[in-house]
Amino acid sequence: PPVANASDNSTVINGQLQLVKQQVLDVTCDGLADGAYTLANLTVGAIPGACLRYQVTVTNVGTATVNNVVVSDATPAGTTYSATVPASTTVGGVVAPANGASGTITATIGSLGPGQSAVVEFGIRINP
Repeated sequence: PPVANASDNSTVINGQLQLVKQQVLDVTCDGLADGAYTLANLTVGAIPGACLRYQVTVTNVGTATVNNVVVSDATPAGTTYSATVPASTTVGGVVAPANGASGTITATIGSLGPGQSAVVEFGIRINP
């Protein structure tokens, strides 16, 4: 099959926040990572029908509390949300599309103090 590429863009409005998005393969779509999360492109195993898990870490690297923190990420083109393990965040709450639908995953984190982080995790399935 032809090679498929997906791009991801991040926008940080407040310069005190650092955003890091990593991914890992979940070939059987059981919601469990098949290895360690990485920043590298996944070139082996990311095939139609397989799943990926994403981990987005937002950290306040500034010296003051940042309020009203919201992290939003959309399912990439050619994929749908996989709720085998529902989207989650370590701080705040998450709203996600229905299982098997495309759309935006939004984590309403709220306030992050200096040095504090929140981790958002969710899965997607590559369309067959």
